[in-house]
Order: sequence, then structure tokens, then C-alpha cells
Amino acid sequence: MQALSKSNYSEYRVADAFNGIILKSITSYDGKKREQLKSFFLDMQQGGCVSGMISEFIYHADCKEFYIEHIDDLENIRTELEEAIGEAIENRFQAPHYTFVCWLCFEEYCYDLYSRLFE
Repeated sequence: MQALSKSNYSEYRVADAFNGIILKSITSYDGKKREQLKSFFLDMQQGGCVSGMISEFIYHADCKEFYIEHIDDLENIRTELEEAIGEAIENRFQAPHYTFVCWLCFEEYCYDLYSRLFE
């Protein structure tokens, strides 16, 4: 889906993994691809990864494996975000660091795409 290439983060290899998760996740939504994508992004903004809506990021062990595979990209995205807002981002759910970073980066990736495609 070409729309997913419009992300600010598309230069990161982790973007391919995120796109795969998004494409798998939107199949449970009604409508054409664009409508499915918008509904998915709106749900993501409401509940976030902590809601359990992303099966790849429910279990800490899965997050840890994903984090280790994509550690440089994920930490670079986190650093970019913190520099953009001028402060550290709080791990408010007290999740393990690797889970927190996976959730943070995936949610930011989705928000970035939503704002580029639908706002």
C-alpha cells in the first residue's frame, strides 16, 4: 500500500516491519483500504498499544524480540521524538524499556501517517 511510504520514518528499516503489522491489522476493519487504514489509526489513537490491539506487541517477550531486532532504529526514533519535544518521554505504564520503546515508536509511526494522510 503506497500510502504507508509517506511516513517521516520511512528511511528506517523498522518501517517495513511496522507497515506489515498495519497491513495485517487493518484486515479486520470494514470498507476500502483507505477507510480501513483511517479506522485503524483512529482506534490506535484511542487505545494505543497498551490496549492489546496489536498482537505483535501484547507480550513482553514479543516486544523484547522485536526491540532487539530493530534496536538502533527504535532508539533513534525515540531520541528524535525526545529532541523534538525537548524532554524525555515518560514510561507511564512502567512497562519494561523494550516494550515501552516498541509501543512508543509504533504509536508515533501510526500518528505520523494518520496526520499526513487524513489531516
